[in-house]
Amino acid sequence: MSKKCVYCRGGINDDRSIDVCDRCGVGVWGEKMFKTIVRNMDNANSKGDLCSTNTQPSIE
Repeated sequence: MSKKCVYCRGGINDDRSIDVCDRCGVGVWGEKMFKTIVRNMDNANSKGDLCSTNTQPSIE
């Protein structure tokens, strides 16, 4: 668990598509909306539609 929640800085799983823990996510968006956000982000991640800004482009 090297990733941290952007709100509380608590640890979250590395494979999570969104950098928000369950407690903060439910607190901010509510349970139903947060589950929908996580599901949609996971789907986008599995399709390769998410772009990570923390990686450097390869130089060829």
